[in-house]
Amino acid sequence: MISFFIAVLPALFMWEFAAIKVNFRLPKTARKRLFRLGGRFALLALVIELCEGLVPLKGLSPVAHALVQALFIAAVPEELVKFAAVNKFGRKELDELGPGVAILLAVGASLGFAVLETKLYVLGGGLGSWVVRALSATPMHAIFGFVMGSFMVLAWRDPLRFDERMLTLALVVPIIFHATYDFLLMLHDFNPALHWPLALEPLVMLVEGLFALILTNHAVNGATAIYGRTVPADPRGHRALGLACVTLLLLFACLWAGEALHGVRAFAMLAAMPTVLTLDLGLLAYVRSRSWI
Repeated sequence: MISFFIAVLPALFMWEFAAIKVNFRLPKTARKRLFRLGGRFALLALVIELCEGLVPLKGLSPVAHALVQALFIAAVPEELVKFAAVNKFGRKELDELGPGVAILLAVGASLGFAVLETKLYVLGGGLGSWVVRALSATPMHAIFGFVMGSFMVLAWRDPLRFDERMLTLALVVPIIFHATYDFLLMLHDFNPALHWPLALEPLVMLVEGLFALILTNHAVNGATAIYGRTVPADPRGHRALGLACVTLLLLFACLWAGEALHGVRAFAMLAAMPTVLTLDLGLLAYVRSRSWI
């Protein structure tokens, strides 16, 4: 029970960020259903990954091994299952509230995966694994969800014309982002003598995070994104400002720890997502506060 509570904390933080970003909250019943759905589909993806893990990969170079594991054993099954979950089980919310809800659905399903994975890592690796995943893996799962959901919004935004290209990108781009993120970590695990994967990982996280949140801005800034009767989650930017303060403190903590412990590479990776979130939340708070003047 304690491991589950620890695992769910960073997911709840990212869920609050998603609601502030889209400026809309799903009904409570839909939120509960979505988290349960994400957990169930995460179990399905885990079974698929375990079956794929039985395929012998002996004889491959560390680069090839990391690429196969990151792409075909991690990214493809997880993103396919999330894509299917949002398309099949989110139609009620999409039809009632508009395509913009796809972002929350995709992020929620992604966080369901993150909670299950974090629980397993905490059981095996303890508090240290939780800190690393809370500042890196869980936010990155949410980023993949933002990308998938935003492309879905763009695909369904015009009720008279369905854009198949955008829906294809809703699956392909998260797979590429997920595989790239995992590839660098797995390559370092397979060959710890290589330091450049960990040095490159923070840049990958920054680029993917900024791309996802800029894409989300583009997706939700349309009259047809949310057309149901909704109450803004953060109309004046107060919640965004509060979360920005939290992420800024996390950023300073990561930078201080990296300087004090001389682990610049590792803590630079942990500082990447707090940097992205602080920038985005700060801009959100500023823009929304100005709109009420």
